Amino acid sequence: MDPQVGKVAVAPTGTETTRTMSEVGVLVQQLRREAQLSIATLAERAELSTGLLSQIERGIGNPSFTTLIKLSQALQVPVGRFFGGPDRAGSLVRQEDRRRLMLSENNLIYELLTPHMHGHLGMIKAHIAAGWTNEQAPFVHEGEECITITEGELVVCISSTEYTLTEGDSLTYDSSLPHWYRNATDHHAVLIGAMTPPSF
Repeated sequence: MDPQVGKVAVAPTGTETTRTMSEVGVLVQQLRREAQLSIATLAERAELSTGLLSQIERGIGNPSFTTLIKLSQALQVPVGRFFGGPDRAGSLVRQEDRRRLMLSENNLIYELLTPHMHGHLGMIKAHIAAGWTNEQAPFVHEGEECITITEGELVVCISSTEYTLTEGDSLTYDSSLPHWYRNATDHHAVLIGAMTPPSF
């Protein structure tokens, strides 16, 4: 099995369910074609195997979050595009209606707290499992970001500077700098993040 393959679960969220992997595959294929890239070219840019990318596009691959980060960077779109779903007309998002991207490979769950990712501000809630890190595929996107730890402890690295955040701590940074998270503890961590413009 390709080491970059994880398992993505589709979790119900009240009346709305998360985007299935077949829908993610359709989106990846659409974005690739819009960028006029072949599967081989996109795979090379994302540092993935062509076989894995082909599986993802056909909806039978189970990409890890690191794989989604690599694809978003290669396609020059925010990872938030993978949340999908129609935009709501209002600004109220009830807890049971949050859009979720849940990757069961590490029990990594991202919830969108804002109605969509197309305004001036985006907010997410992330549940980060013990031992998880994206050190090998840092986030890089325009704007400014602020995160607050609501549970547990998390190491956050901005460029080459590491910060250890515990419950109640906040960190604001230029998100155009490479940044990554590491949960080095035996317990999950939860963060609330705000970013402008919406991206992650």
